[in-house]
Amino acid sequence: MKYKKHFIAIAIALIGVTTSLIMAIDDGVQTLQNKLVFAQISSSASSFSAVYITKDTTNSYTISSGFTSIGTFDTTYTILGSITSIKNATDLIISTITKDYDSTPTIGYVRVAPQKTAQGEASSSSSSSPSSPQPSTIANPFADKATINQSITTEIQKAITSAAKSNFVNLEIKCHFGMDLSDWKCSSHDLLE
Repeated sequence: MKYKKHFIAIAIALIGVTTSLIMAIDDGVQTLQNKLVFAQISSSASSFSAVYITKDTTNSYTISSGFTSIGTFDTTYTILGSITSIKNATDLIISTITKDYDSTPTIGYVRVAPQKTAQGEASSSSSSSPSSPQPSTIANPFADKATINQSITTEIQKAITSAAKSNFVNLEIKCHFGMDLSDWKCSSHDLLE
């Protein structure tokens, strides 16, 4: 075609990636595709039944003018088992999920809540006095790895404690970890037999 000279193309692509990862803690050994993963507990603590962990992840990316940027993302972990099994494997469950989440490509993009002033306004700059003006600084909006791991630990422990108080026998714990750390929640639900 004669009229094909130069043109500017802006392409926006939304790529949904859904990953399902199944991990199991069975007889005190955590397996992933029949391979030992992350940790093992002693045989004296292996008197519990299996605990199953599944992971569903959705990420989106935008490609524009030759650059790629991360869009929205969320990860849901589902933990299934008896309350006894889950309580006995709490440390192993937490270490499995934190180590798995630490390896995700979105870990560096989890946002913390904006800092609030006494008046309830979001603050992202340092205060300056009228006599010595200082340049504004922007606070880092992203959570660090230690904060993320602590949030995962806290949410899982709260869900297990809640389930134990509810006298559930078999339960499901759903942990939703999205883009904003303040929205991260784990909840427990009874599984009917």
